[in-house]
Amino acid sequence: MEAALGILGSFIPLLILGGIIFLVAKLMSNRDKATEESAGVAIRRFFQYAIMLAMLALTSFGLAGLIDAAASAGSRITTDATGTALSIAFVVVGLPVFVGLAMYTAHKLRTDPREQHSVGWAVYLTVALLGSLVTVMLLTGAFLAELLDGRRIDRAIGVYAVVWTIVWTGHWWVAQRRGDAQRLQAQLLLGSAAGLITTFAGITAGTMVVLSQIYDRLFQVSIVDTGIEPLAGSFIVLVVGVPVWWWYWFRHGRYLHRGPLWLAYVLLLGVLGGAIAVIIGSGVMVFGVLEWFLGDPGTTSPASHFEFIPGAIGSIAAGGVSWLYHSTLVGGRGDRRRTEVDRVYDYLLAGAGLIVAASGIATLIAISLKAFAGSGLTSFQAGNTTAAALTLLVVGTPLWWRYWSTIQGYRRTNPDSELRSVTRRIYLFALFGIAGIVAVINLIIIVFTVFSDVLEGNFGSLTLDRASVPIALLLTAGAIAGYHFVIFREDRTDTHVEVEAALKRVVLVGSSTDPIVAAIRSDLGASVTVIDVVSPPITATDIGEAVEILQTTDHQAVVVIPDGDGGYRIQPTND
Repeated sequence: MEAALGILGSFIPLLILGGIIFLVAKLMSNRDKATEESAGVAIRRFFQYAIMLAMLALTSFGLAGLIDAAASAGSRITTDATGTALSIAFVVVGLPVFVGLAMYTAHKLRTDPREQHSVGWAVYLTVALLGSLVTVMLLTGAFLAELLDGRRIDRAIGVYAVVWTIVWTGHWWVAQRRGDAQRLQAQLLLGSAAGLITTFAGITAGTMVVLSQIYDRLFQVSIVDTGIEPLAGSFIVLVVGVPVWWWYWFRHGRYLHRGPLWLAYVLLLGVLGGAIAVIIGSGVMVFGVLEWFLGDPGTTSPASHFEFIPGAIGSIAAGGVSWLYHSTLVGGRGDRRRTEVDRVYDYLLAGAGLIVAASGIATLIAISLKAFAGSGLTSFQAGNTTAAALTLLVVGTPLWWRYWSTIQGYRRTNPDSELRSVTRRIYLFALFGIAGIVAVINLIIIVFTVFSDVLEGNFGSLTLDRASVPIALLLTAGAIAGYHFVIFREDRTDTHVEVEAALKRVVLVGSSTDPIVAAIRSDLGASVTVIDVVSPPITATDIGEAVEILQTTDHQAVVVIPDGDGGYRIQPTND
């Protein structure tokens, strides 16, 4: 029962987060409808779905606890009376409330189409599905670990896993029939993310274990046989992660419209996450080599020092697979028109490389200033720090140059489209702004350090030593800010006249998933306001018929569009 309470405690923050997200989203969606009725509906949905989530959690844990107690042939009831009583309380209180609210929700979904498309219903399904999914993944992993370890299996873990699997299955069934597909894209992509992270964690760990075993056999680094336990752990992670990723991503997620959420999953998690894993693995290998020749490796045995190689290769292999696979989802460029997706891809990787390389430059400057100031660093310490700085430069510089040169190449060959890109503006503003903030902060630290030592009569080489890191950060951040400010000024000069004459705003009556939305934003640089439709338009031949339709409509919002021949097209919307 203690384990169940611990899991329940971890589930409560998820409920609170879901409620906060729901409330904020609902308030945002109603920011232009501040009527008494809309506020009442928002409050009703908030409490309705928040209580449903809480009662769902209580009922599930209570039922699992009772089933586990009943399977213990009565011994559990007497030996753990407190736990059994708590389970009974959960069920007695939670089940009737949940069933009542579920029946009320089902009635609202049948009689009011707006309920199915509401933010509250979507948030409830998203939190319930993701909460139960993560719970099942954790419980399944714990159950398999005990099974493979040969220990006495805790039946409670299996019972809880089955109960929460039923919860997930039931809500998945309901979501497919009564959920708003557009609003539920987030839970599909978040579930895909959970499966992806778990799967590639298992691949990384498994590759590391296998290569480490081979390395030990070849160089006899370790005299202790670790057996198959580490490999079994990797296998468990894969068994848990692969089915989730397959179901969420390969069966559903990859077929979603390539909107902002889909691109965020592919580019931020798949591409950038894989690139970071490759950078880390490559950095570990380069640093290990440089540390052996320039710094203090801490051992005289090459075999012992280079035993990091299997882990680094595992990180590079798993990250490279993720990077390559998700890059292919974006599509080969070839001779096709450059899209905003291509730009996000290029700018993300250019930014990642720049940050890594800048860290190396700042480290080299700092170690040089410390050496000039006569710092007490030993040769080994200086060597290790220099090796780390060179590692960052070796890894980051080629990555930044590869993608930044590609970006600037498009800037020269197709300036109209590239300079109007929102992605480019965000990239330049972000780097200029962040680097400027870093420079100002470190300038304040430098001034404080100098005047503090002057006033205390300690100004000298020690002052330079203490200020070496802030100076290095100031110089590096200042250089980055200055460079990107120059790029920004050049872009602004070249696009000033064109941007002033460009289309500013487009209103689309349709769906936010329509491909034309992305095309207008990327090709024209205009903002797009989407008015989501909820049903096919109704045609009226004259004003009288239009007024009659508006008087009898069940929708709170419609768009009326004259057809030019005296008639009107009435389009029900969500807004």
